[in-house]
Amino acid sequence: MMTSNWKGQLATAKAQVRAIELGYLVSIPIMDYRYDLVLDDGKKLWRVQVKYANRKPSQSVGSVGVKLAYETRGRTHVYTYSEDEVDALIVYVPKIDRLCWLPCSAFVGKKELILRLEPPLNHQKTKIFYASDYFW
Repeated sequence: MMTSNWKGQLATAKAQVRAIELGYLVSIPIMDYRYDLVLDDGKKLWRVQVKYANRKPSQSVGSVGVKLAYETRGRTHVYTYSEDEVDALIVYVPKIDRLCWLPCSAFVGKKELILRLEPPLNHQKTKIFYASDYFW
């Protein structure tokens, strides 16, 4: 059985390989920080957080959830990502074996992100993040 650490390592490895395929220079912070990789595209250094997305949202079919926040032990404070910490989010979706590159506007300040793999049954059109729109 894969632990959350293994899943995170797998997602990060997939992101590194894809970044190299696209011509990025990949750097890995040596200290534990809010981002997992620094990607250099020759114009900008991108601080990127990488996530493994296999959470099944309780109210949704055809989608996966990505946990973005963490709480202190006493649950006195919930931490979400800010634009001062990360520039992008790369999400590995094992169900379809694809990576998604999401800009800050999609995840900053949020506790969770739902990526749609299929159109919603209720035909909702607003506030939907289709994985296919962010394939990387």
